[in-house]
Amino acid sequence: MFKKLSNWLDNEKRLAYAVIIPSIFLLTGFAYYPAIQSFRFSFLRYNIKMPGRIRFNGLSNYMEVLGDPIFLRSVVRVLYFMVVATLFVIIISLIIALVLNKRFPGRGILRTIVIIPWAIPPVVNGYLWKWIFNGEYGAFNGLLFQLGIIETYRFWLNNPFIALNIAAFTFIWRFTPFITILFLGVLQSIPNELYEAARADGAGAIGQFFYITLPSLDRVGAIAVILILIQSFTVFDDIYSLMGFDESTKTPMIYNYELTFEMGRFGRGSAMAYLIGILLFILTMFYIKMNVKRSGPE
Repeated sequence: MFKKLSNWLDNEKRLAYAVIIPSIFLLTGFAYYPAIQSFRFSFLRYNIKMPGRIRFNGLSNYMEVLGDPIFLRSVVRVLYFMVVATLFVIIISLIIALVLNKRFPGRGILRTIVIIPWAIPPVVNGYLWKWIFNGEYGAFNGLLFQLGIIETYRFWLNNPFIALNIAAFTFIWRFTPFITILFLGVLQSIPNELYEAARADGAGAIGQFFYITLPSLDRVGAIAVILILIQSFTVFDDIYSLMGFDESTKTPMIYNYELTFEMGRFGRGSAMAYLIGILLFILTMFYIKMNVKRSGPE
């Protein structure tokens, strides 16, 4: 039997079908079918807690989502989150990559240490920083108290603006190593002859950075920005494990989860999911066009 199967798979076309067809069934069952079902739900008044009262309501779910003040505030909140995350991840990653690109004792150990935050699961990352910033026994309060900066412990996560920035910090801390690796890979590919020629022409460290290093990082920098935007927009585990459904850090993804799985409103939650997808698509295309226009033809 196995010999017959082996002979049958010797044909390249048959082998291709044998590999592709199961993948198509898996994609259809676990990706496309749920997406189509979700799209259908978005046009229904569908609350899983009241299964007998399902009815078609057209675009009402979409209109309700667009008029929902909680959703609109969550969009503003995540846009702020994206700007802060993108700015700090790019700057910190570039600085670390420039340092790691130099030769010095212990560079291999430092490179290993830098990658550790990226290896920590997002949920663990969120709970870790939740413990550090805990108002009763957190390490951050303990450090400030020992240094004499504060006289009493403070509940940092109770302040909406501080809580949002702490949530952004947890993302920055976890995602910076990945972008650092991207930058470091490009920096190591820059020929040393370019820097030698620049030094021979009298260019200092600043001149070499702006005329050699930065232009070399232009393309990967555009990719890094897009990746950070997508990841920061869709971040869920870090913020949820840090703050749960707290209003101060509620992003569209968290609000969508709360609406769909906590409240059981599958119709409205599906409409929100598609609106989030459209917004993310628009943001991604906007930045792609900006970077393509800036880079110009090869």
